[in-house]
Amino acid sequence: MTEQRPEFMIDSWDFSTHPAQAIESDFHDRQNSWFHIQRDQPGIQEWLQNSGIPEPLIDAVLEEDTRPRFERNPHGFLLILKGVNLTEGERPEDMLSLRILYYKGNIYSFRKRPLRSVGVLRERLKQQQGPESLHDFLVMLIEEINNRLEELLDVIEAEMEQLEDDTTGGTSERQRHLTQLHRRMLRLVRFVRPQLTAIERLAVDAVKWLETDNVQWLVNERDSTQRELESLEMLLEQVWMLREHLQQEVAEKMNRNTYWLSVIAGVFLPISFLTGVFGINIGGMPGVESDQAFWIFCGSLAVIAVVEFLLLRRLRFW
Repeated sequence: MTEQRPEFMIDSWDFSTHPAQAIESDFHDRQNSWFHIQRDQPGIQEWLQNSGIPEPLIDAVLEEDTRPRFERNPHGFLLILKGVNLTEGERPEDMLSLRILYYKGNIYSFRKRPLRSVGVLRERLKQQQGPESLHDFLVMLIEEINNRLEELLDVIEAEMEQLEDDTTGGTSERQRHLTQLHRRMLRLVRFVRPQLTAIERLAVDAVKWLETDNVQWLVNERDSTQRELESLEMLLEQVWMLREHLQQEVAEKMNRNTYWLSVIAGVFLPISFLTGVFGINIGGMPGVESDQAFWIFCGSLAVIAVVEFLLLRRLRFW
């Protein structure tokens, strides 16, 4: 009896021939095949058990919360990766999990939400322009995940340069944007660092499962991941440098304002003293009977202010 496609099966391809052929039925007892599965649908556990996959591996690929890692098993390996979230309305740094199980010559991949990197390969396979073998598929999948991450880093770097070159925006607004950018990069580093470790471990063990050319391509992708992590760390250093620069700008502005307030207070201190003294309404105040006393007093205050100004200028207070 012909086995029909399960509801959780998103896509499936047979790489025994080139170009790869879509699998529409008889999903068990195959070799050199890729099965792409929606992991939050019912019936997956039973189907995987019927495919001969041990229960501990099934639990590992269906676990809800995971981080990038690589684990060997007697018949292959488990590779968990994170890809950039390009779903509309979502934050790209909230990376999506992709679980890849290489078991007895087949690849099983598990997703909860669509990943653009997988979608690109699916489109290429439909156009018969995809990878030539199952090993090529694995390397190209890692390459596409790195490409999406690199595109996101280019966007972040452009935002960072714009913040550095912005001389018109307010300091508080620039600090707010910088804080948001900092949080985004921290989320990326949280997953990219263990992802590099996972790909490094895969590259070391790849000679057991992959052909020589694929091993070299995988090493190249490991280097790409290393470069992306280094770029993230450099951007984080730039964030701290720009944050310190903005804090220094605020401190200098406050010091400058405090300085000028001190100068102004110093100029008006003796004048305020004299106006306070001559504002006393008691007998014996000089000039009370003179019509010119007020103007003489104002002129004296002006002379005092000019003398103080010249004195502070000579003392190089500014």
